[in-house]
Amino acid sequence: MYISSVNSASIKLKDIKTEFISATEPITFHSDEELIVLYIHKGAANFVSQGKEGELKKRDLLIINPHHSITIHPIRKLEWIRIDLTGIMFTSSLDINSRHQVFVISDQNQSLKRYLDLALIESANRFRGSDLILKKLLECIMVHVLRHNQLSIKDASSQVKHNEIEIIQSYIREHFAEKITLEQLSDLVNINKYYLIRLFKQQTGLSPIDYLIHVRLEEAEKLLTQSSVTISSISDIVGFHSPSHFSKTFKESNHCTPSAYRKKYINRQ
Repeated sequence: MYISSVNSASIKLKDIKTEFISATEPITFHSDEELIVLYIHKGAANFVSQGKEGELKKRDLLIINPHHSITIHPIRKLEWIRIDLTGIMFTSSLDINSRHQVFVISDQNQSLKRYLDLALIESANRFRGSDLILKKLLECIMVHVLRHNQLSIKDASSQVKHNEIEIIQSYIREHFAEKITLEQLSDLVNINKYYLIRLFKQQTGLSPIDYLIHVRLEEAEKLLTQSSVTISSISDIVGFHSPSHFSKTFKESNHCTPSAYRKKYINRQ
């Protein structure tokens, strides 16, 4: 997860409201330019998205990315808080190149609900400074989503594919075990490194260096679960070259040490 992305995102609120849905006919959402967020306050439902089925229950947050369709089949009468946003979209930080368009987040401690209730009150009683307060509340909601889930956000304003970014992604995946600098990547595609960072972040939601770390950790997870290679050797294989730095970075991303991660996998098996 990359919480710093929230500060640079162009989050704009189009609407926030409470909706009541009777348990009768299916409901289909077609998100255009906006990101749709539904917080299930009461009831339950099933949904179908891109041929895949899922469940929604009380205290679930459903995220529907722009330019996507989803059909919800109510099981019991639903009450949800709906937010329409523009400027951002979500991606999985486990698979940066994924095409997933729908995510479901659980809010068991109701931290998201508290911010949403404040946003509803502020939206219904607008006064001087309301737009700023709503923006900050939305940023808090985004941070809570990123804090507890393997998600990242990216700017939705520029979704044009850039060959240079694909070249860099490919290069990183092939050379992740080596020392890679921004200067190297900049020279590779002949783009100013500061512009490259902005362009790469627009496309993937991550900076080039964050993407490199993501790839290294992804490879480390495979080695931890599919081999008996020592953690010190894994650190070197994936390009960290410092076991302490590797363990610290791994723990920040996975909330456990490499050895604990391997042990959990073995226990599950």
